[in-house]
Amino acid sequence: MKKIIILNLLLIGWGEATEYQLDHIKKGGILNVREVPVVNSKTVVGKIPSNGTGIRIKHCKFNTSGDEWCYINYPLGGYHLEGWVNRYFLKPMKENTTSKRHITNFLSNFYMADEENFLDKLQVFYEFPMQQYLNKTQVSVMQLRSKKVNYYKRWSKRSYRLTHMKILKRHDKYIDVQTTVLWTIKGKGNESQSGKDIQKIRLLPRDNTFKVFALKNLKHTIFPKPEPIIEENNTIIQNQEELIAESSIEATDKKYYIKAGSFFGAINSAYLSKIKDNGFGYIVQKATQNGNTIRRVFIGPFNGSDQATQALTKVRANINANAYIQSLHN
Repeated sequence: MKKIIILNLLLIGWGEATEYQLDHIKKGGILNVREVPVVNSKTVVGKIPSNGTGIRIKHCKFNTSGDEWCYINYPLGGYHLEGWVNRYFLKPMKENTTSKRHITNFLSNFYMADEENFLDKLQVFYEFPMQQYLNKTQVSVMQLRSKKVNYYKRWSKRSYRLTHMKILKRHDKYIDVQTTVLWTIKGKGNESQSGKDIQKIRLLPRDNTFKVFALKNLKHTIFPKPEPIIEENNTIIQNQEELIAESSIEATDKKYYIKAGSFFGAINSAYLSKIKDNGFGYIVQKATQNGNTIRRVFIGPFNGSDQATQALTKVRANINANAYIQSLHN
């Protein structure tokens, strides 16, 4: 009997050392992490995206309903999220640790960490001295730190969303990837920018994760600030022949919205109905791009960035996985 107990303890130890990924979660969905193994809105402490990997189990137990729950640790941006999840949604990472899914998870956290003042932990993500432009130009940790200090001071609020990742080359010692990132940054007063970066990154596999060894900006795009078409009765009109969408816009200088889509043709009424069915208002902004009329759908408005951030999770899960926050001036 003692041998069986010892063997079971050893197996439990091995299980805790195993890294896990999410299972039974649809693409673009999320898994709620809870303070206690009870399902209600008050117990949620964080969320894991559907492509989450590198999850570690600390221990598991059965709740009063007979479901097995596990207390987990998940690297999220520059910190670690801890809490309870249902064991049903976890499976061991049998995939190669250099799989596309694992790389995407690392890069999502890499960009997310830049939303925080992550200066003292840069070596978690970078291999120094870093090659800045995939050549012999080297950047030390102090040089990168100094650059980010100035950037963070100017842009105190930052949001980065990895929307695409392509593996360019696999080598025995490194992996080259190309990423597309949508970003929004805000400074003092009303200063703000949003745009898109396309980057080339060289990753070095390290244990079960990676280090960024080289980074090059291939394209840096700053989006023009949209001018919503708003009538006095708070109605947004696409044109005379198309759908008229009602919006509950308040008369303030600045509001936060979630950009939910861009369309070169007429917007499907079912898409707009889906937004309303999820409990959101919206506006439609018209602009001309390369001679074409483009219609941008913005969900909102929200009274602040915190309210918009809270709504963003629901929008990405139910409407558009690539949605992001943007401020507009009314």
